[in-house]
Amino acid sequence: MAVFLFLIFFCFYLSGLCGTIPSYRDSGDLIATAATLGIAHPPGYPGYIIAAHLFGRLLPWATWAYRVNMFSALCAAASVAVLYAALRCLFRPGLTEQRSEFYEIVALTAAIFYGLTPAVVTLARVAEMYSLSALIAAAILLVLFSDLPNRFSLACFLLGFGLGVHPTLIFLTPLFVLEYLSGRESKESLPLKKGGQEGFSANPPQSPFSKGGSPLLVTPMLFFLLGLSVYLFLPIRAAQAPAQNWGNPSHWRNFWRVVTRADYGGLKLHPEQSQLAWSFEDLQSQLSLFFESLKQEWTLAGVLAGAFGCIGFLRKGRPGAVRWGIPVVLLLLGPGFFVLSNLPRTEATTPAILQPYLVMVNIFWALAVAMALAELWKMPWGPSLKGGLTAALVGFMIFQYGLPPSQRHDFYTYDYGRNLMRSLPRRAVLYDPDDPTAFTLRSLQLTEGRRTDILLLNFFRTRWGYEQLLRDAPDLLPPRPMSSAQELEQQLWSYSVRVRPFYVELPQKLGPIPYHAEGLVYAADALSKKTSTEETRLRSEHLFALYPERGDFVTTVHPDFFTSHLIGYYAAAHSNLGIEYAAQGQWDQAVNQYKEALVIDPLLAAAYNNWAIVEFNHRKYADAVRLYRKAIDLSPQNEALRQNLKLAQNMLQN
Repeated sequence: MAVFLFLIFFCFYLSGLCGTIPSYRDSGDLIATAATLGIAHPPGYPGYIIAAHLFGRLLPWATWAYRVNMFSALCAAASVAVLYAALRCLFRPGLTEQRSEFYEIVALTAAIFYGLTPAVVTLARVAEMYSLSALIAAAILLVLFSDLPNRFSLACFLLGFGLGVHPTLIFLTPLFVLEYLSGRESKESLPLKKGGQEGFSANPPQSPFSKGGSPLLVTPMLFFLLGLSVYLFLPIRAAQAPAQNWGNPSHWRNFWRVVTRADYGGLKLHPEQSQLAWSFEDLQSQLSLFFESLKQEWTLAGVLAGAFGCIGFLRKGRPGAVRWGIPVVLLLLGPGFFVLSNLPRTEATTPAILQPYLVMVNIFWALAVAMALAELWKMPWGPSLKGGLTAALVGFMIFQYGLPPSQRHDFYTYDYGRNLMRSLPRRAVLYDPDDPTAFTLRSLQLTEGRRTDILLLNFFRTRWGYEQLLRDAPDLLPPRPMSSAQELEQQLWSYSVRVRPFYVELPQKLGPIPYHAEGLVYAADALSKKTSTEETRLRSEHLFALYPERGDFVTTVHPDFFTSHLIGYYAAAHSNLGIEYAAQGQWDQAVNQYKEALVIDPLLAAAYNNWAIVEFNHRKYADAVRLYRKAIDLSPQNEALRQNLKLAQNMLQN
């Protein structure tokens, strides 16, 4: 049955697999790093990079993007099968064949629901490390619940290696601590016939302790360190100067900064939005956010069933690691992690940032749902009533389930990267690109060899970034060392712009420096002090005509933040080009660009504001008021919009 589950879910995940670079978070960086066996963004994820690279070597006929995406599908399908096997070990066969069949159904039902949760399905179709970390978590549960003689040492090895896949596996530590403590109590088996819990093993696995009860943790610790030694990959590989070398952890200082994410937010999930300071209102908000997120994964019926199952775990007679371990791990992975992250609930980025961390929560919630079904059938009710309640619970969950859309035809990120490359001249410098832009372009450069002449100027303010810049583009800076990041920044805009053309994908990054739009990018006019010409505006129009727009090119059609955000770059580009037309008094062309922007992103308040300015300048105050009100509806906190509206209303009344 486990093999059958794996094959079914693997085919299901493959059916909606993204065929190229996904829009999801860090996929571009992970694809490029796995392909080149490099160093990924902090904390490096060495276990994932090695595993994904080895798997990718088995599929030489596919693109690297597809190989790494497929690796996620493989790991996710395997996690369903391994979770099912772990549940079978947790609920051992009872006294009769009928009970054995019942626990088989319980394990199968919980595993299937886990495999269909939105977070698991979404992460199974993109290049991310969360599916592999979920597989390792399920494997740890299987080993701890099994009868293997050296299971504790093997589980410690998996935990150590798993920390090299994703550090959140550290939240599984209570399972190991409680397993350790339970070994102190007794090395003997739990009784099944008297005082034991039906459905649990009559012969629990061997304890990691000697007969006298003194701990023998040397071997488990060695196994843990053996698994954790995967982090040695970072300094060893970095010393070879791979193409993808985040943080250059070739020596101790850089290694520690990479592992601790010192240049990437530390414990914060988001450098600006995540605040490591809490109030009572913050705690309430984060707990409510967790409940809402869990409800989207399991439906309300599944949440209630899992809560009932957590209570079931606490019944006396359970093995220690089961009775207390699973509820404690759930508390840490779920509410605890949400509180620690402390992301603003109202931000559109918050659900997108937190979604992948629900994958491991779903594994343990599946255990709780399985326990709820088992406890339900122990109630002193008639079989028909218990069967009806079980069918109603499962049916209600199925009825409310909503699967994420297929990503099979998702070319948004790939096309965005190609379109950016079409927009940039030879040897262009893309100054301080955002992660989605940098990851996408770097993936195209390293895996497909496209536009390797483009220099991505990011993380140059760090020491390792500066050293990498000197290695990759020695002609960009004057032949003398820089003493500070401020001096480097000054040299970029006084010396480097004379060597190569500078561009950004967001104009606000240029500050007071004049610029002009060229399609999706903006050229810095740091030397000529010009803004734009008719020729550059026509070039933008020409570039827009060349850009392929495959798929639904409307931000509001896409429920996921990352795709919507990426498509929004096109809307912003049209709006910014409209501003340049308006500055030259070409009002009709400006309005056409604002309308194009609103077709792509109907929620772009800036486009409504810019359009309203045109109407105001033509003394069409009623139209200006209408457009300003639409902008305020979309951005109610923008005080400048309210001032513009007030001015237009005054002019309309006069």
